[in-house]
Amino acid sequence: MLVYLVLPLVILYFIFLSRAIILRSNNCQSNEFFVSRNNITLFLWSIVLLVLAVFKGVTVGTDYPMYYNFFVYETYEGIIETGIASIYDLAVKYNNFLIFSLCVYSLFIFFIFKGIKVNSPNYLISILFFVLTYTYFTGYNQLRQMIAVSMLFCFVGYLISNKKIDKIKYIVVILLALLFHKSAAFAFLLFFISKKKFSSKIIIPLFLMTIVSYFIPTLKNEIGQLIIKVSGFYADKYAGKLDSFFEINKEKGLLQLAPVVIQMIILTISLYFPQKKPRLNINYTLYNFSTNIVVINLCLYSLAGIEAIDRLQIYFACFNIYFYSFLTHLLLNSKEKFYGKVFLSLILLFWITYYLLRLIINISGIVPYSFFNG
Repeated sequence: MLVYLVLPLVILYFIFLSRAIILRSNNCQSNEFFVSRNNITLFLWSIVLLVLAVFKGVTVGTDYPMYYNFFVYETYEGIIETGIASIYDLAVKYNNFLIFSLCVYSLFIFFIFKGIKVNSPNYLISILFFVLTYTYFTGYNQLRQMIAVSMLFCFVGYLISNKKIDKIKYIVVILLALLFHKSAAFAFLLFFISKKKFSSKIIIPLFLMTIVSYFIPTLKNEIGQLIIKVSGFYADKYAGKLDSFFEINKEKGLLQLAPVVIQMIILTISLYFPQKKPRLNINYTLYNFSTNIVVINLCLYSLAGIEAIDRLQIYFACFNIYFYSFLTHLLLNSKEKFYGKVFLSLILLFWITYYLLRLIINISGIVPYSFFNG
């Protein structure tokens, strides 16, 4: 587990190091602090995360052995998901599973880092939350889906644009993402999410309803049945286990709800503090949009236990990277520096604690880490 502990600590170290360098060389005319937008830094961290993913043992991750078996027995068939099928064909042709792993994770890392480069005010902070929010480690299992997720994450600028041609471009991105995972069809729902930040009058009642609904299994099962009716390909795919995929198969309790409530509190506070600063290099449209997506993601926890919803949440959860990157940048530039640092410290304390607990519980079966085929 050591590699998982060292990874965020090293990123944190470089964040503080970059801050020290920026402060020493800071131009007096500049209004921003804590800006790390070094392309070499982005490249080096992409290589580190790529190597860890590509060369992990086949036993690292609950789903990873399945992908290896598809390769060994040549049993993967992709009618719609021709992108993954083509990568498998290439690996089988050269009889090397590392080719499959390298191609899949290169796409995943490339699109995530491209999105960070284009949209994030601070590369290192975004990479830190990429790790702490478990988005990176989700890719240790849901390989196909995470390629689709990373593509939608990367090109979100098209979605929030006011130009019709950009909307069409995002539709093309969704269609390309479908080549890697059918669930990308859910991304059409993103077009209906407002680019104007939800008000607290909407968010707070939604959060309260989420907490109450979390403890009503019958409601979840009714919604599960509704999902069956509107998602034909998932209903077909899991026809043999509808109860386990669309109904409550892993009921969660207070322990699982607690971190959700804390995230709700963090987001609610962010509606009032820190204040918007026009001079900062922040895409406020994307910040507002990301805030709304994170709100929806947290509300979906009311249906926790329905695996189909868990799969959908992956598309929303990745926007935590943007949300916390923007929020951190605002806090570090807040006029109320003391309160900004306290709030930021509490955010980091929560995510580091949550990250460690997930490792201890061994979510997704990624512990222990083994190198190559060990």
